[in-house]
Amino acid sequence: MTALETLGQIPRLDLRGFASPVQLLERFSQEIGVEVWCKRDDIGTVGLAGNKVRKLEVELAYALANGATHLVAEGSRLSNATRAVAAASAALGLKCTLLLCHDAPNEPVGNLMLDGLFGADMRFVGDISWHELGQRAESLVSELEQAGEKVYRLPIGCASERSCLGFALAYGELRQQMSQQGRTARTIVHASSSGGTHAGLVLGNALHGFESEIRGIVVAEDVYSDVVGTYLSFAQGGARLLGAQVALTRDHINITEDYLGEGYGLPLAGVYEAIDLLASKEGVVVDPIYSGKAVAAIVDLASKNELKGPVVFWHTGGYHAVFDPSYAKRIWSSIGRLATVTL
Repeated sequence: MTALETLGQIPRLDLRGFASPVQLLERFSQEIGVEVWCKRDDIGTVGLAGNKVRKLEVELAYALANGATHLVAEGSRLSNATRAVAAASAALGLKCTLLLCHDAPNEPVGNLMLDGLFGADMRFVGDISWHELGQRAESLVSELEQAGEKVYRLPIGCASERSCLGFALAYGELRQQMSQQGRTARTIVHASSSGGTHAGLVLGNALHGFESEIRGIVVAEDVYSDVVGTYLSFAQGGARLLGAQVALTRDHINITEDYLGEGYGLPLAGVYEAIDLLASKEGVVVDPIYSGKAVAAIVDLASKNELKGPVVFWHTGGYHAVFDPSYAKRIWSSIGRLATVTL
């Protein structure tokens, strides 16, 4: 059995309901001068979708096979990963506890509102580092196990060598869809933080003969001490799980922090304009925390003639963050045409 055949038979759940569509962003492409397609992982059937769901399809199949009754996940209060875990827990009838950086807000908005709707127990731990958050999560797991729960802890961002296999599969899904359109994705651009998406796409690309350049736009700082090394370890670990003989090195991990801006969840020059451009040209919404920074990167790289088309923008979800008042006000004020609106 080949590695691709093994990949197609890995245990996984169906949390998305269908293959997310890919669409040509014709008017956006004309505007920036590069052919751009969009892989719509913001569309799905559970928890407002997003890229984390693909990882959970593999990770939670393993968790259920090992008798898990309670899921624990950690992240920022802005986290799409913890929101996806909460939604998946509700869909699967599992208990869920989320350990979240920052203090509890005065009003629940964005992902926090959704976490509550999905029935998760939310524990806020203040402004601490990712490393400290991990230590707190270990203590939480011990506490729940002592109470008799069979706990499965999801890694930060749901990123692991096992979960990245979900995106190795996703690469094949995109490849088939683009082939049906008579196109090949020369460049894939996506927002990247914990690395599971990037590692999986790199592995999928390797399994199909390195047809594409995978470019990760980093949106969170200091998640790992060695970001490239950690991403690579996920991809190599996924290859080992498949028995795949692929030579992956640090050179295959193409990421940039040039579009991080002031940091995770903080402003980047041009991101609100990029959000406006994509929405006004295509009716597609991205957020300023994750996918919006990837769109801003595409616009900037296109202006510098540094993108090889066809380009696929992998929409990793999180669009509902635009309704968070702190971001909505900035988006509203940044859209010049709204100045003519009479209130």
